[in-house]
Amino acid sequence: MGDAVPKTVRQHDLEAYKKKFVTATRSGRELLLYLERSTCGVWRCEQDQVDRRRWWLNITLPKNVAEMFDAHLEILLVYVEYDSVEPRLLERVQERLSKTARIDNGIFLIASFDASLNRLLRRRRGEFAAIDLDLNELNPEYPDIRHKMSEVLTTVDHYDMTTPIHDPGGFFGRSDEFQEIISDIERGQSVGVFGLRKTGKTSLLNYVARRRRDARKPVIWLDISGLSSADDFRLRVLQSTWERVSELIDGDDLPKLSTLDRTGDLKVGIDRLRLQWLRDVQVLSLAVGERLELFIDEVDQLLPGRSILASESSDLLVAFTQLRGMIQDPHPSRGALLVCAGVDPAIFERPILGSGADNLVYKLVRLMYLSPLSRDDMAEMVRDLGRRMGVRVRSHEVIDFLYSEYGGHALLTRKACSLACRSRSRDVIPWHMDVDSVRDAAREQGEGSPLQQAREILESFGEWFPEEASLLGDLWSTDPEDRELARLEIEENPSAVAHAVPYGLLKAGTSESRIRAVERAVSGADI
Repeated sequence: MGDAVPKTVRQHDLEAYKKKFVTATRSGRELLLYLERSTCGVWRCEQDQVDRRRWWLNITLPKNVAEMFDAHLEILLVYVEYDSVEPRLLERVQERLSKTARIDNGIFLIASFDASLNRLLRRRRGEFAAIDLDLNELNPEYPDIRHKMSEVLTTVDHYDMTTPIHDPGGFFGRSDEFQEIISDIERGQSVGVFGLRKTGKTSLLNYVARRRRDARKPVIWLDISGLSSADDFRLRVLQSTWERVSELIDGDDLPKLSTLDRTGDLKVGIDRLRLQWLRDVQVLSLAVGERLELFIDEVDQLLPGRSILASESSDLLVAFTQLRGMIQDPHPSRGALLVCAGVDPAIFERPILGSGADNLVYKLVRLMYLSPLSRDDMAEMVRDLGRRMGVRVRSHEVIDFLYSEYGGHALLTRKACSLACRSRSRDVIPWHMDVDSVRDAAREQGEGSPLQQAREILESFGEWFPEEASLLGDLWSTDPEDRELARLEIEENPSAVAHAVPYGLLKAGTSESRIRAVERAVSGADI
């Protein structure tokens, strides 16, 4: 008895919380025994203050497992007594991960009674690596942590993701661009983010919008590509504004509106909506006491000739233009500012519309061109996504090849890494990605290959900027004379590639391609 090591106050408190966890839950005892069998340490155990069916644990992996998955920080484990886990739990997990530096922000575990949880987690690949523990099956025969992590992480391809990022755990780099946009917002400056297809514009907007929502700002989100009419635009802006303002102020302080009832539903006909929607948006802005922050994706589809609405495209631009007065209002406690994204900035660049009419939204926003990722940001993305699936990318040769071939373009880089991982054996953990595997991936030419995606990026660029795309085609032609003439034209007239340079197709001040895969898609050259 006298030789026993006295427990610290913190250890004593932890043991008390663990005892409470065992007595207050259906399977707390079984989970702790499972962690003990897996030789995991438990360093924190606390009940959620809002939902008493939820407990938060911090665990550490055994040394050999931590080495295997390069996971040396504490790992968050959330225990929930839900038969069905909703996506909003993942948002709560990410909020917690973002606030604690000692916890690994890329890997976490969820213990629940939801046998189908794995399907939800797989749909969120690329954003985080989540391991599900089925409390219904947590018996002595259940795979230990090492086998469970191997089973889950090696079967999910976190590189293979083509949709925009919504979760901060899947967002890499762009710290300078993020700060630039935040600075614009805080001084009331509207900004438009433009760049190549699939270069991360929507993901950046998602990230900024989320951070502003977390700061309790009146954020309104709209995707132009999802609209059905100009009136749909008006109604969505109005109802989204009402929904956000109703979250930020007391219900008794919500103003009475001409077009929406107390539950936010439309109570008038379309003709009256057209007349009074803007006034109601202004009333809501005054009620919240600060500028509305209007985030619009695919904003270039507002321009007639670009719009998917065809016959209603002019009406859609008129509806958008009606917001100009609010956006230009200098008062900080009312009005709106615009944060938007697209491929073609013509809607804000051209003083005259194609119809010959004045463009009333000309220079409405500050233009910001989004080039591909820097080498360091690309390397962070490649290595962190790989770590979430038991893949190590430690070779500088691999990083150098990926950057020279794809110039930091996130989609092309991830596609190449995804193909490279197909040569891995699931029995080998960690699997070290080598330069031969990424070279082989770069040579692939089938549907969905990086080379095919690079070709589509140039085709998309050509839809918006046909003259620049034609010049790039000559620059990368197999005809030496065409190449030389194009090079001379670019050197003598840099404005001929006014978008190709800031979009990252060409290196600044040169006629050299930044994304070699795009050049190879035109020239047919081998690596």
